[in-house]
Amino acid sequence: MGKRARKGRETALQQHNGQQNGQQNGQKSGKQNEEFSPADKRFAGTLNYLARGVIIGGSLAVIAGWLIPGLEMGRMLSLGLLVGCLAGVTMKNINDRKEGR
Repeated sequence: MGKRARKGRETALQQHNGQQNGQQNGQKSGKQNEEFSPADKRFAGTLNYLARGVIIGGSLAVIAGWLIPGLEMGRMLSLGLLVGCLAGVTMKNINDRKEGR
């Protein structure tokens, strides 16, 4: 769900809750006030690094498959995706060491 849709949904729920309770002071209630936990943010960061590695690794492998004659494109793509996963995990570990986690 995008930011605009989430914001519109939150305001609609606030108005609905305010009408039920007889108050419309604009404060969030219950689950709406909760943000992502640190573990969720860390997991999202890991997925971000992993996605970057997969995209870069796969695209470089396909380019190498085009430029080097005699290589199978499917094999190059799968190898690039695998190497991209490993590169993404490595980038995440390096970033964690820099931040001291």
